[in-house]
Amino acid sequence: MCKIYINLHPNNYKNFGDKMQIKILIDNIAYKKYLAQHGLSIIVEGKERILLDTGQSPLVLEKNLEIMGEDDNFDAIILSHGHYDHADGLSYFINKEDFNSKIIMHPDALLDKYSGNKRRYIGINKEIKEFLKNYSNTLFVEEPYKLSKDVIISGYIPRKNHYEMEKFYTLVNGEFKEDSINDDMFLIVDGVVITGCSHSGIINVVEYAKTLSNIRGVIGGFHLGGASERYINEVKEYFKNQDLEFIMPLHCTGFEASKILSDLDNFVYGHVGKIIEL
Repeated sequence: MCKIYINLHPNNYKNFGDKMQIKILIDNIAYKKYLAQHGLSIIVEGKERILLDTGQSPLVLEKNLEIMGEDDNFDAIILSHGHYDHADGLSYFINKEDFNSKIIMHPDALLDKYSGNKRRYIGINKEIKEFLKNYSNTLFVEEPYKLSKDVIISGYIPRKNHYEMEKFYTLVNGEFKEDSINDDMFLIVDGVVITGCSHSGIINVVEYAKTLSNIRGVIGGFHLGGASERYINEVKEYFKNQDLEFIMPLHCTGFEASKILSDLDNFVYGHVGKIIEL
């Protein structure tokens, strides 16, 4: 059974013995002294230290690491997809002289990505992209990848169930093309799904995760911020029929969807400062 903590004193963050922990480092909502910002970053600590996403600001990332009492050395940094609010905090790490962490991502994360109106660039900062292309410790994955005994990276997520897809575009050779965001990926950590934005549809995320492992919880962005009430209720009904210890919506889930999902018995309110002990 998972245990969930909030706002521990930094000296107590590491006193969990050998148990694995998931820590919310960056989110749209923060508890008291932490900084909030549109974006996501989640620490996974076990035998290895892993960071899923880095938020959009190196300053917010650095400050929340400091408040949380966490150092900035990670064995691996995984990018859930190539949007600025999940990847631009990488500049904090790549400006360190001794940086040598493995960076794992889908190759499509490096595409030039634009908003639905084609006016706003929303991809990874172009200087960071150049670094990632030339960095010897970048690993591109498209299929499921086992990082360790308890950590699986999904690779491409099949879209077999209905979902509401927000329109995005990529710019290829000067021409805009619709972006299906095939770089959308999630982690499974000891049976807990950790998803960045669920651009593939949160139901598709969980259903695919179930083909890779036994699943007991879901954390992350459910991408329901602009979804219809009908679809949000479809997602709610889906989760109602899943045997999960908890769901913790974050980031792009949206207030309205979080309010509707909060009726579920296993709903846990998420924000910067939350810790899940597995």
